[in-house]
Amino acid sequence: MLRDLRLILYCWHRIDPFQMKPAAAWRSLGDPLMRPVVLFFSLLATISAVAGETAAIDPSPDVAEPGSVAAIASATTEARFLSPWVAYEPASDVVPAPSEILGHIVGAPGELTRSAQIVDYVRKIAAASGRVHVETLGVSEEGRDIVLAVIADERGIRDLDRLKASMTALADPRTLSPDEAEAVIADARPAYYLNCNLHADESGSGEMCMELIYRLAVSDQPMIRNIRENMLVLVNPVSEPDGRDKVRDWFYQYLKGKTDFDSLPRQSPPYWSHYVFVDINRDAHQKLFAATRAVHKMFYDYHPVVVHDLHEAIPLLLTWNGTGPYNPHMDPIVTSRWLEMSFHEMTAMSSLGMPGVWTWRFGEGFGHHYLDSVAINHNAIGRGYETFGNATAETVTRKLEESETTREWYRPWPPDSEFRWSMRDNVNYQQTAALSILDWSARHADQLLRDFYRTGYNSWQKGVTQKPYAYIVPAAQSDRLRVAEMINRLRDQHIEVRQLDEDTSLAEGAFKRGDYVVQLDQPYRNYALDVLEPQRFPGDAEELPYDDVSWAFPVGFAVAAVRIDDKKVRQANSRLLIADAKPTGRVHGNGPVYLLRDTGQEALLAARARLKDFAVSIAENEFIVSGTSYPAGSWIVASENGDALREALDTLGEELALDFQSVRSRPKVAQHNAAMPRIGLWVPWADTDMMGWIRAILDRQDIPYTYLRDEDIRAGALVDKVDVIVYGPFSRLDLAGQIHGIAATEGPISFRATPEFPSLGKPIGSDDITGGPGYAGLAEVQRFVEQGGVLLTLGGGSTLALEGGLVRGVPRADDTSVFTPGSELRASFARPGHPIAYGYAPEIAVFRTNLPVYDLPRRWLTMAYCTSCLTGPVDKRRVVLSWGGTGDMVVSGGMLGDEQLNGHPAILDTPMGKGHVVTFNFNGIHRDMNRGDFRLVWNVLLNWSALPSLD
Repeated sequence: MLRDLRLILYCWHRIDPFQMKPAAAWRSLGDPLMRPVVLFFSLLATISAVAGETAAIDPSPDVAEPGSVAAIASATTEARFLSPWVAYEPASDVVPAPSEILGHIVGAPGELTRSAQIVDYVRKIAAASGRVHVETLGVSEEGRDIVLAVIADERGIRDLDRLKASMTALADPRTLSPDEAEAVIADARPAYYLNCNLHADESGSGEMCMELIYRLAVSDQPMIRNIRENMLVLVNPVSEPDGRDKVRDWFYQYLKGKTDFDSLPRQSPPYWSHYVFVDINRDAHQKLFAATRAVHKMFYDYHPVVVHDLHEAIPLLLTWNGTGPYNPHMDPIVTSRWLEMSFHEMTAMSSLGMPGVWTWRFGEGFGHHYLDSVAINHNAIGRGYETFGNATAETVTRKLEESETTREWYRPWPPDSEFRWSMRDNVNYQQTAALSILDWSARHADQLLRDFYRTGYNSWQKGVTQKPYAYIVPAAQSDRLRVAEMINRLRDQHIEVRQLDEDTSLAEGAFKRGDYVVQLDQPYRNYALDVLEPQRFPGDAEELPYDDVSWAFPVGFAVAAVRIDDKKVRQANSRLLIADAKPTGRVHGNGPVYLLRDTGQEALLAARARLKDFAVSIAENEFIVSGTSYPAGSWIVASENGDALREALDTLGEELALDFQSVRSRPKVAQHNAAMPRIGLWVPWADTDMMGWIRAILDRQDIPYTYLRDEDIRAGALVDKVDVIVYGPFSRLDLAGQIHGIAATEGPISFRATPEFPSLGKPIGSDDITGGPGYAGLAEVQRFVEQGGVLLTLGGGSTLALEGGLVRGVPRADDTSVFTPGSELRASFARPGHPIAYGYAPEIAVFRTNLPVYDLPRRWLTMAYCTSCLTGPVDKRRVVLSWGGTGDMVVSGGMLGDEQLNGHPAILDTPMGKGHVVTFNFNGIHRDMNRGDFRLVWNVLLNWSALPSLD
């Protein structure tokens, strides 16, 4: 037996399985040298089963950590789910092995490690080894460190600053000629970044990365040495530690010891990160969350040629490359490498005898909103894995759908329909695949560096030779602050922005000194175009989009950006912005009354919150003072304490770029008091994800709110607590889910912090998260509205109001062919004088994801059959905003069925008793991307006590 094992290792070192085609693994059974490699797995299982025998393997030149071979084999459910590369834990005299720290092998059944212990272990490796450097990238929302481990040989770690400088030089081709770039490449190393545990319940990568870092640091296998000598391997072991620890505590409280997958209780806590759930991976453009900011910091420090995100949802290992259509701004080099690397992993792992590795049929490659997208958006390669995660650390039996087991060109060796699957199996697949692509990258290091330089060079040269040559964003627009924030978002993505130093005339028009210029002769020209031009998702695409298909900044921010095809823009007198744009407002005069002209400023809700101690009135009609027109929605602010008011307005002008004009007396115009509402955010336990964005945005703007749980809704007396309830949007809750919430299948489920489970209960806790609001809660919501409150529902949350019975007479449309995958669509105000319309033009673009379509309201609906009264007459009085307008429905993105959506209601305002139910057929606050829509939501909040009747 030992002779066979030594032969296995001989073959392992002498034969390169990466060069084999998938079928070669089977043909090699007849090869006396390769037979032991292919049969390694069954032999290993046999060894581990020998009674009283310590499993042994000859891993020379490594020495196996005692007991690790048997432990790994035991934790692996089938021999074919293991490769020889990860079948042992290499021993080290100076660096502690994971099993020494954890007390068990990585991936042991029933074990999950806290984020702090993972980070502490990685730091221990760095302290003991000259081959590992660890640095802190950032701190999570709840105060946990996000760290980066850099692995190379001793020389690579010693020369880290020089190697980073080389990558920075290659990232900007304007500083290097092609010949000079070759000289840099000759002494540079590509960095390859692996991101672990972004999605909290996909916890295997957080475990795996500990062993991978250790293996790369201590192993003397030729493949590993070559990786260390030719690469910088960057590993973020826990990129979202807040969620990691919640999932870990949840597992030990509710899941440990339970191995019947079909009868498991809820497998995930109601919160992962402090704010969002799955959507932590939709933040690439915005960088709102700490995890995203940390990864972007890494990217701009190291400029890795690959950013590789590790996920767990699909059997057994999917390696992404997208089905198409691809983003039109992707460089062909990136597209080709994307495909090549995926097919290499398929070939390598099939050659090692591991089934179920496939590619292609996942996502389209058009939208790049994800964490790994920082790479593709910046001339590198963004990619990922989906391995099969159990959402539990226990070993369970899994059953697959037929569609997951068919043999296809992209899945040449599908998995079985049923098998046992363990955390260690997951670790084996992730780590083997990661080693295979690191080995490939080390052997193609020079070419990867050359590709990285060339993609940046191509992007820059397109800006030199092709139209458009620039975009100009006028500074003096209706919301100067929102203009500046869009400019700052571009700068935060390392897109260069300049500012005109003098008035400039071009073919596209006259531009003023101070206007912003994005000249496109820069390395990130492709990304600049991608976020400055409207998207056009092809209507005849064979594959449906995976997520949003519009992310154009000017459309989303409702900011004008002028495409410049006049090449003279390159000679315009301008200067590079080296700091964020920061416009300020002014307060003119000393009162006693101050007027604020409403031009659609997004900051009005934040301003009202800061003026909570002062009375503010809002004009209901246009008025003119001293020749200046003030539209409906303009503010009238006065105070007996003039000095305090003036000081507060000066601060607002400085912070929020708002201009106030003083007058001697109140203008004679219809106006209403705009008391700052007591805002309640109703976040159901069954789906906390999308409302996390709303919480984060309100927190960013220092706007106070009350967190309402399902049990708070059931408890009633809501009108004593809040004035407006904001509910929705939801992407995963149907009507039954919104009413009944999480099912109490095994009794109450607590989400509370305890000494044993300290990570639970954040950002808010509960003794029982099951049950939803229930019908009793709906009755309390109805009572709240009838007593004078406002219920504002967004996106999918409007299902509760329109189909749950709170609002009558608005049926769901029968036509189901409308498909709006995250696009900016045209809409028109049916009631332009309604307070929700303040600050807006008669036609606007709003962002709509795929939601039900509702018919126009009816005055009544029949409850029984009759031949002449199937439906009552249309009641358009409740319609504030309708879908469609004078132009094309799609402003940016794409859709199907635009004619079926045209004319249907987008916003309804339904009076009920003393209050109102306002329903949006879109999400007015979508991932901090549709900033131009925010004022629609703010207008409901600012005018909550003055929403009009239907007269």
